[in-house]
Amino acid sequence: MKLVKAIIPMVLGALLVITAQHSTKAFSGYFYVIPTSVSLRECASPNCDVLLTAYRGDKVEILARTSTGWSKVRPHYYVNQSTVALRAHPRPNADVLAYLHFNEPVEMLGVTSGFAQVRELKGSQVGFVWPRYLSTSPLKYPRAKRRHRAPRPKPPKEKTPEPPNAM
Repeated sequence: MKLVKAIIPMVLGALLVITAQHSTKAFSGYFYVIPTSVSLRECASPNCDVLLTAYRGDKVEILARTSTGWSKVRPHYYVNQSTVALRAHPRPNADVLAYLHFNEPVEMLGVTSGFAQVRELKGSQVGFVWPRYLSTSPLKYPRAKRRHRAPRPKPPKEKTPEPPNAM
């Protein structure tokens, strides 16, 4: 009788593990987005909120796959400037938490108020950067920072010659 009481929980535990593995399988690998764009959602349902949009050629890491065809992914981005400030809030004058360096990989968590919320992968610190400072793949050289040019002066208006007076 004691043996039966010990075996039943072990069998039920094994069944739960098998069932859990059937619904979500651990998976790891890097893949590139093939369609023009793909919505990355909060959960595995078309009714869930869209967090990000991945575009053709973007690199994603697939972490797990469900039996219904959904994949849990982590999009990777790379810093495309020499140095970028990781800010505490989505504002240009917010406190700097850390500095990210060229080709440093980050995980994008979302976009809010025109800023990308990212997690730097070395220390798992979360902060905000401008999305234009991120690329979907590592680059050979840092991109040049935007330069603000003064507006071109308008040419002076030419006076139209007056017709000669008739005598």
